[in-house]
Amino acid sequence: MKKFLAVLLLLLSIATPVNAHSSLVSATPAENAVLSEFPTEIVLEFNENLLQLGDANPNKVEVRNSMGDLLSSAAVVSGTKISASLQITGNDEYQVSYRVVSGDGHVIEDNYTFKVESEIATAMPISAPVEEPEGGPNLLVRSLMTLAAGAAFLFFLQRKRKK
Repeated sequence: MKKFLAVLLLLLSIATPVNAHSSLVSATPAENAVLSEFPTEIVLEFNENLLQLGDANPNKVEVRNSMGDLLSSAAVVSGTKISASLQITGNDEYQVSYRVVSGDGHVIEDNYTFKVESEIATAMPISAPVEEPEGGPNLLVRSLMTLAAGAAFLFFLQRKRKK
């Protein structure tokens, strides 16, 4: 019995603890990366499959610029990866925030930043499109087109009656 206890004690003392929770294995764009091209997608990979509940997706990844604007689409999960399309068009520092649920139900939340420093954005700045108000020039053009079509219709209708 003493030998059994000694062997058991020896085995317990040299056993290493097992990490039962998911952890981030890789990220594209990576933490603190400085990119010269605009990324079109964010991909985070974990060491375990991420939880999905039917059509419900408890996992999310968001990318925001320094102004706080959301630049990522809805997240898509495939096994150990979560990804989202990006709409990045300018030089800035971007914050990635994620919240994922591993297969065992453990929640992992974290964030990191990366930068885009593209020569293209410096040489050719991209401006945001100017949105016209609903009652602006578009309404005037549509109104004139409607009046012209109505006048043409009445003109042809009167011409047909005279014949």
